[in-house]
Amino acid sequence: MDYQGGRSWGRLRPIAMDAVRECPPYGIYMLAGVLGSAGHDVTLVDLIAAGSRSVRPWLEDLGQCGLIGIGATSMSWPTAHDVIRQLRRAGVDAPIVLGGIHPTMFDRHLLRNFDVQYVVRGEGEVALPTLCAALEGKGDLSAVPNLSWRTAEGEIVRNAVAPKIDKSALPEFPLPDYAALPAGIYKGLAIESSRGCAFDCSFCSTSYRQSWRGMAAERFVDRLEAVMAHLPRTRYRTTHIIDDEFSMNPKRAIEIATVIRQRGLHPKLVYDSRATDLLWPGFVDSIAEFTCQFLVGAECGYDEGLKRIGKGSTCKILEDAARVLHQHNLSEQVDYSFILGLPWETRAEVEKTIRFAMHLHATYGVRVLLQWYCQIPGSRLWEEDRRRAVVTEAMYDDYGFFRDPYMFRSGVQLTPAEIWEVGDMVEQLKWLAKLMTPGRKMIEFAFPLAIHQSFPRESLDTTDTGLASLRQIAHPGRAPAAAPMPPSAGLPPMEVGIPQRHFVGVD
Repeated sequence: MDYQGGRSWGRLRPIAMDAVRECPPYGIYMLAGVLGSAGHDVTLVDLIAAGSRSVRPWLEDLGQCGLIGIGATSMSWPTAHDVIRQLRRAGVDAPIVLGGIHPTMFDRHLLRNFDVQYVVRGEGEVALPTLCAALEGKGDLSAVPNLSWRTAEGEIVRNAVAPKIDKSALPEFPLPDYAALPAGIYKGLAIESSRGCAFDCSFCSTSYRQSWRGMAAERFVDRLEAVMAHLPRTRYRTTHIIDDEFSMNPKRAIEIATVIRQRGLHPKLVYDSRATDLLWPGFVDSIAEFTCQFLVGAECGYDEGLKRIGKGSTCKILEDAARVLHQHNLSEQVDYSFILGLPWETRAEVEKTIRFAMHLHATYGVRVLLQWYCQIPGSRLWEEDRRRAVVTEAMYDDYGFFRDPYMFRSGVQLTPAEIWEVGDMVEQLKWLAKLMTPGRKMIEFAFPLAIHQSFPRESLDTTDTGLASLRQIAHPGRAPAAAPMPPSAGLPPMEVGIPQRHFVGVD
């Protein structure tokens, strides 16, 4: 969530993927199932479904809990921080345990500065039930794997991290507790078939890099079939495979499609795939009939950039994959996602990426998602900036960090004037794409709020400044007349904020 209304703040509203409610947060529903199977009474509070940050409707139930768990990414940590404040102000004094990628990275910072007692670092399927048992007197806190905690004296203890859960054990955990899912809110349901990614892209903040664990095809489809029973509670009955890369092992993905077909299932799958995997013989043939929508992380439109981020791909591979998708009539189901303004990029590199993206769209009909680079903790690029004291974890503690001009400009090196010009370029291309495909939005792009808010186009007129005004008063007739920068002629206003990936069947 974040504030709506510019500098006046306005009201809080859901942002990014929380605003469109594609699928429920997998972690809390899955851990609710794990705790329930261990005999615990669970109160599940899904603030994304509620579309609110307020826990007031659940305060009575939360006040009776022996432990309160809160999950957070870096984007959602300000809301988690808000929830902690609400609970403590309402007199709820139960211990709080944090989980998710943001607490995993910054457990010491959070334990030192917030009224929380525990952090589970990494996987929680074993750690969380073990923590509950310890709090019931059935074990010792020092024996809880992955746990960071504060002693009564305020000392922070970091227990050892357990080995990663083996891929054979992943499908043995209880399914997400979708029986508690509010009906008619989400577009589909979430499920995982693997964890991690074999690559280590410099911009990426996923938890398990250079580490991939995939469930066996039969066991995953067992879970898929069970989850599909809850699809009537959703709006579009889609199933979102939330893996970092579903296609990481194309042979396994083909086996999954084969088992789905053998069982007579007809899922509408949403997933992420690598371009290299789309070229694996038989992969697209096998998965096409079950594909509702998927995303390919293209990232850059020039080979040097792809090499610098460690993508393990080339522009030729990206184009070959787009050609294959076009041949299988999947062009309108795929989003080719690109990043604009990576830290080393000048306007020239950004324009290379845009031109390559538009070439793929014009030639093969793929949809394009253009996103500005964002300083998100956990990536190698972010860690480099942290070492240089450009960013710190404390910058993510409160609402508004993603629209902060310092945060944005610490990553993107283009000037505000150049960013406006790039925005004009994309808007013109969007207009052309709309002529080619009327009724379909094939290019997704949003102008960065940090620039729109702090560097409005009219402020970039270098003759219309405070200093120029003072000099005009001091020396009448000597100051040049203001020459306002013209807006983009004939084009609708730019969308501002965070662009959303396309979704088949969107309202």
